[in-house]
Amino acid sequence: MRVSERQGTLRLALIVLLTGLLIATRAPATARREDPGRIDTRTYTSGVLTYTYEAFVPDDLPTDPALVVMIHGCKTTAEQQRRANLLDPIARRDGFVVLYVDGSPFHLLQQRCWSGLLTPALESRTSGDAAAIAAMTRITIERYHVDADRVYALGMSSGAYETTLLGAYFPDLFAAIGVHSGAAFDHGALGCVGPYLPTVPTEQLAAQTLSAEGRNRRVMPVIGFHGDADPAVPYECGRQVIEQWRQTDNLLLAPHGIPPQPTSTLEGVADVPEGHSYTVETWQQHESDCPTMQLWTIHAMEHYWSGGSADPDAAEFTDPRGPSASRAAWDFFSHIRRTDTGFRCE
Repeated sequence: MRVSERQGTLRLALIVLLTGLLIATRAPATARREDPGRIDTRTYTSGVLTYTYEAFVPDDLPTDPALVVMIHGCKTTAEQQRRANLLDPIARRDGFVVLYVDGSPFHLLQQRCWSGLLTPALESRTSGDAAAIAAMTRITIERYHVDADRVYALGMSSGAYETTLLGAYFPDLFAAIGVHSGAAFDHGALGCVGPYLPTVPTEQLAAQTLSAEGRNRRVMPVIGFHGDADPAVPYECGRQVIEQWRQTDNLLLAPHGIPPQPTSTLEGVADVPEGHSYTVETWQQHESDCPTMQLWTIHAMEHYWSGGSADPDAAEFTDPRGPSASRAAWDFFSHIRRTDTGFRCE
């Protein structure tokens, strides 16, 4: 069998595996009362692919608002993600725009998974889904007069794999990233879907990330979320996300970097009926007023968005017994402003 044939067979096998393992969703819920604001839906064409995307824009939008780019997982649409994770009410309350990116018709062939999961080697600053999402982000920044130093990316499942690529290839665009149930930069599905079989040492991934950042390299703040009972993307992969970015950032911060052990640890229980217990580990740089890294471990949670809608139409997508990942991510992002070398706390 030729190399190209083997690659094609492997790609098909991965898609079949992901179909069974990664999260399934139902059709969007019947229309209900929306939070005050509007949904703007548009398309973006990159080469032969036409992507769709929608933005939630609060009615009372301040001057120079922040922007959160939300990237859905496999077998999910932007609209389903928007209804499930309940970012819109937070955006309305605090006055920021949320961009929900979606794939192209081609992505239907890979179960709506982003290519950062299946073929990360084909992604770059100028190619693949990463480049398309960055372009949609820039269009949104211009359209809504977004503060360019307060742009954040947040991904779920295959969207989380894509988010780690965005952080590496576009540190000059995204001030911070959030990775929910995903894996480290360039890790891909092999070893981080199903059983944990790491294929590349974390130290090597950290160095590859710094190389991908190129001349735009800077300290990248990262928040991670992962259920420790996740059968689809191993919990160890979620922990590796934080360690990979800690090591990458330390290549810039040496000799006074981010310590290997958390600077603080918090135990809690989600304030909902039968709420999951969780652990929040935080890493801070010396003399920093806000975290550089944070990992939320949701105990006994499987492959779901933590918190979010309890509507039956979201039941196969969210676990409302967990703490709100949307609220925690925004709390983390809202204090961070991008600078040329890293970030400033606000």
